[in-house]
Amino acid sequence: MIFKQPFYVSPHAVKRFRERVADLPTITIRTIIQAALQDNRQHIQVQQFNRQQCPLFKAQYGSIKYLIPVLREDTKHGDVWPVVPTILLPGMEANVIYERSGWRWNC
Repeated sequence: MIFKQPFYVSPHAVKRFRERVADLPTITIRTIIQAALQDNRQHIQVQQFNRQQCPLFKAQYGSIKYLIPVLREDTKHGDVWPVVPTILLPGMEANVIYERSGWRWNC
């Protein structure tokens, strides 16, 4: 499946999805996370993570709600690559700065 805006979903994020949301095959988990991040009308929170602002996107699989943090990784070629480092459950977020609706990369 090709996504308009692909994200790198780390192996750690896949592991946490299995533990916290559903035990599914890796490709299915990555597809679910990618699809959830394509919706630009999601309500997000912004938190401090590794000294940078990190948007947290709300998503749901079945009856389980979860949060998808997205970090900004700069490549050696000067490109910016959005990375999903982990999966959080509601209440696990920390250092929330503010909330807003919609996707905007330069928070």
